[in-house]
Amino acid sequence: MESYDLIAIGAGPAGESATELAAFFGHRCLIIERDRPGGCVTTTGGAPTKTLREAAMYFTGYTDRDTYGVSLNAPPELVLGALQRRTLDVCKILQKVTSDNIASRGIDYVQGAAKFGTKGNVFVTLPDGSVREFQSKCILIATGSRPIRPANVPFDLRGVCDTDTVLQRGWLPKDIVIVGGGPVAVEFATISHALGAKVTLVTRSDRLLAMMDEEVSGRLTGQFENSGVTVLYGSTTREVAARDDKLEVKLSSGVVVHPDTLLFAAGRASNTEGLELQQIGVQLDAKGRIQVDEHFKTNAEGVYAAGDVLGPTLASVAMEQGRIAVCHAFNIPFEGIVDPVPVSAVYGMPEVAKVGLTEEECKELKLDYEIGRSELALTPRGAIAGRDGLLKIIFLRADRKIVGVHCISDIASELVGIGQMAIRCGATLNTIANMSMNTPTYSYAYKYAAFDGLRRLAKGTWAAAYLSEKK
Repeated sequence: MESYDLIAIGAGPAGESATELAAFFGHRCLIIERDRPGGCVTTTGGAPTKTLREAAMYFTGYTDRDTYGVSLNAPPELVLGALQRRTLDVCKILQKVTSDNIASRGIDYVQGAAKFGTKGNVFVTLPDGSVREFQSKCILIATGSRPIRPANVPFDLRGVCDTDTVLQRGWLPKDIVIVGGGPVAVEFATISHALGAKVTLVTRSDRLLAMMDEEVSGRLTGQFENSGVTVLYGSTTREVAARDDKLEVKLSSGVVVHPDTLLFAAGRASNTEGLELQQIGVQLDAKGRIQVDEHFKTNAEGVYAAGDVLGPTLASVAMEQGRIAVCHAFNIPFEGIVDPVPVSAVYGMPEVAKVGLTEEECKELKLDYEIGRSELALTPRGAIAGRDGLLKIIFLRADRKIVGVHCISDIASELVGIGQMAIRCGATLNTIANMSMNTPTYSYAYKYAAFDGLRRLAKGTWAAAYLSEKK
């Protein structure tokens, strides 16, 4: 039996960042991974799906066809092969980067499936079937998550897939039904539409991207409607069967559709099965997610958890969780905190991103707020590129402090970072208004939004003063 100071089960963002920090402070570390280095980010989600998006945009000329009036569509057989090669190449690059980073930090790495023994030891079944046993002062469970597979959806049928298996298909869909209204469903909807498929989105919710600001998600819904993407609300799959060379999908609303592809992209489940957590008494909630305290420690002595096993989260957040767990476990004097205002982004076409409070949340909290908007099509950079979109800043009336930034545009995921920095630093609308920014750039939209907000604020003040005088 081999001994370590820290064992991370899972080589995703949480496991990699945690062992890297512990190794830097001289602790002997081991990572156990049953799949590939980098976890879901480099294998089935994250980078692969974003690569698929970029490749689809390139090969179809999707974002430029309306601006220049010229279509550069490549033949489907060329597109499919190129998409698969490019996606696989990026996966291999990022997996190698992760593997090299682990090795360069002096962290040991074992490929295999881990499970706990009754004394807290970890047994790993290697690819050849042999078993190795390890023990450690501290163990971090960072095994990630997988797509939910409802029992009434027959994933063994040709054409039925989830987000893990959709990239393994040998053909492009011509007519696809995507179940889900969250980020992944929206991303695949825009990719499929760009590649020429007829797309139908089916969601239980009454709107898409419920976690985003309603005005911004409404913009995306409007673009879907204008481009021919069908969205069916308040519904989900009831029955799925093969019909000739297509599928027959019966929805809970009574609607029946006949696509060649069904992609189920409605939620993820934590990867805790097979670990035999009952051997050490780790507590799970009703959804099978590991329960932890503020230091990401479980109820089992010396056992921590981070990332998607706690519930779906961002890779950047999982990394911080892993570092906080290590700092607590080894008394490392770092002030580690999970970002109180993390960004969220949906990599569709266009992208949608947010940081901080939405308008709906401000209303629920009964905050006295105002907004500033910038229409990207009316900025110099937007006009030059032929792009539209919206940048929206939410701020408090009393002190003009920025509390939320929301964006829909080509590079919304990049633009929202400025808003995150502003909120973290306690910036006000005046901070943005007084900044000198390059133009023509998309980021200059912040200036337009700030000026719009200040005008709204001033107009409200003048109106209040006028009404007061009238009284």
